[in-house]
Amino acid sequence: MKKLIVLAVAILASTQIFANDKNTKETTEQKLRNEIVLLLDRPEIKLESDEIKANIEFILNAKGEIVILTVDSEKQAIEHYVKSRLNYKKVDTNVIETGNKVFKLKLKVLNPEA
Repeated sequence: MKKLIVLAVAILASTQIFANDKNTKETTEQKLRNEIVLLLDRPEIKLESDEIKANIEFILNAKGEIVILTVDSEKQAIEHYVKSRLNYKKVDTNVIETGNKVFKLKLKVLNPEA
């Protein structure tokens, strides 16, 4: 009976460890997203419509810099803005542990006058 209780405690402890590992990955990607939001803050672009959407694909290099792969948008101005604000900007070194992963981010620029 004593061995059964020890086994049950060991199983519960290992389940808790695996659950914590998954949460760490989510918070790492959330930190990266928050840093990008700060870098893209307050665009000075004149928009004809209420909003413009863009899909951004990027990777992180060994130096911890964002490398833009593609910016898919209707407006050339959005593509230029994103590349000028993000390309080769250094991010927090704690976020770099992602490996050779391609990140995808959706951007929505709202017209403040609408």
